[in-house]
Amino acid sequence: MNHQLLKSLIKQVLLTEAPIDVWKSKNRSLPSEQLSQAEKYFVDLTGKYNALLHPTAKDLTSLSFEQLETLYKTVEMAKSKNLKAPFVQWLTKQLKQLPDLSLQQVIEDYIPPLLSLQKNKEKFEPNFLENLQTIEKLNQALKQKVSSDEMAVSEEQFGKLAEENGWILYMPHTTEASCEIGKTGGRRDTTWCTTRPDPSNLFLQYSASHDKSIILFYIIKKGVNAETDPYAKMSVGFIDGKPKFNQGAGGVSVNAKNNNLSQKKFEQVLGKDLATKFLQIMQEKIGSLKGEHPAKDEFRKLVQNPVAFQAKLDSFAEDEDGQELRRNFIQGAIEYKETTPEVLAVLSKDKDLGVRLMAAKNPKTPREVLTALAGDEYVYVRYEVVENPNTPREVLTALAGDKDEYVRRRIAENPNTPREVLTVLAVDKDEIVRYAVAKNPKTLPETLAVLARDKDEYVRRAVAGNPNTPPEILAALTGDDDTYVVRSVAANPNTPPETLTALAAHKHVGVRDRAKVTMDYLEALKAKRLVEAIIMEKVWRRLLRSI
Repeated sequence: MNHQLLKSLIKQVLLTEAPIDVWKSKNRSLPSEQLSQAEKYFVDLTGKYNALLHPTAKDLTSLSFEQLETLYKTVEMAKSKNLKAPFVQWLTKQLKQLPDLSLQQVIEDYIPPLLSLQKNKEKFEPNFLENLQTIEKLNQALKQKVSSDEMAVSEEQFGKLAEENGWILYMPHTTEASCEIGKTGGRRDTTWCTTRPDPSNLFLQYSASHDKSIILFYIIKKGVNAETDPYAKMSVGFIDGKPKFNQGAGGVSVNAKNNNLSQKKFEQVLGKDLATKFLQIMQEKIGSLKGEHPAKDEFRKLVQNPVAFQAKLDSFAEDEDGQELRRNFIQGAIEYKETTPEVLAVLSKDKDLGVRLMAAKNPKTPREVLTALAGDEYVYVRYEVVENPNTPREVLTALAGDKDEYVRRRIAENPNTPREVLTVLAVDKDEIVRYAVAKNPKTLPETLAVLARDKDEYVRRAVAGNPNTPPEILAALTGDDDTYVVRSVAANPNTPPETLTALAAHKHVGVRDRAKVTMDYLEALKAKRLVEAIIMEKVWRRLLRSI
């Protein structure tokens, strides 16, 4: 067959195929998981994001998986920042022209200047964006036409509360505003962790990630560089509605060099009258917030968008400090009441074992995430899933077959475990699992009857001490060869009265003492001598623990 004719036929076939199938045919060597993920990207990019991108599915067939994924996550991030369609389309062209452009570069180097351009578009020619070639050209144009105060951060985000005698009082609403306030002449002149221009910035962790937020106020001397005068910029932090001065270096109340700020020094720098006035304004502002810091809106958007959230997680440095900051951020997200299940689901696949442990342990973690964590390769994660009160019964049922005996033991101890699962675990090969079933008050009487004949004496002791064990089984266990089994029977209020009477005359003093205490307890309870019954119950429980 003619070579040109063959190429023509192939082209015709590809034109009739679905674009995702064309893409898959080009990338058939990829893992099935990536192929499935690519299909989702195609659907979303040509569907719900079509208004932002105006792409056709055919446009996407030339992209690699990495480009496709970066494009999808970029659009998610741009949407969360309210970047409009023309700017997203320009950004998309850059991604196609620069295949090695990473998501982190997009977040840090591209989106902020595009937001500034969007805010100040009236200062530029109508076709400026259309003719813009590179992000470097945009940054040059912004420096010429837009002042630092007019960049992406709005006046509202700065949270300016007062200005007097050359001092300005701010309560920043966003991370970006906090960073801008921490600069003079476009250059950062504070060492605060809340003004860092990178992912280690802790503004959200302070202000928004917990129900009881720390409220930060910045007091700035207008036009003075804090590198030469560290008291030209001061941070005053309020916790539980009260100013916290004198906390030492790195506290919430510090000067620009992060050195301790006392109230006396604050009053000395501002003058007592202005310091008092500013503190009063801060106090009134806190009262008006009613526990809802404006920064929570930024945090809320982040913890309700799984792609933006994952991008935030990926942005932390790989060193020890970066990973500690990452875990702290995740802890705040897990505890935050408005974090969505989709975002928490991201944590079930996290590379950090400590993060997966936090997710498995937290009672707010949704059931579907716990279901995923139940298959984790690390046994400690599975331990926490078993202990979590939100874990579905069907997951506990599945974990009853876990290869680790301690996972099965925790299943056997769990009061939420279905009784039919306890029945299965009652014949487990491991005695510690059978012991846990024998102690579980939810275990069925017929299951306890089986365990009463167990070869392990500790299992039989647990049966004898279980308040759900039928009286006839307890009576039968009085003939057990193990004295401690008989002690447990003597201490069980479910033991028949006639059996207790017999045990009160037993040859072993430990059996006699326990039988007498149990009889006295039951007698006080029957006669409604409640105070005496409570005292006797304490004695009985102490004896029970000593068996």
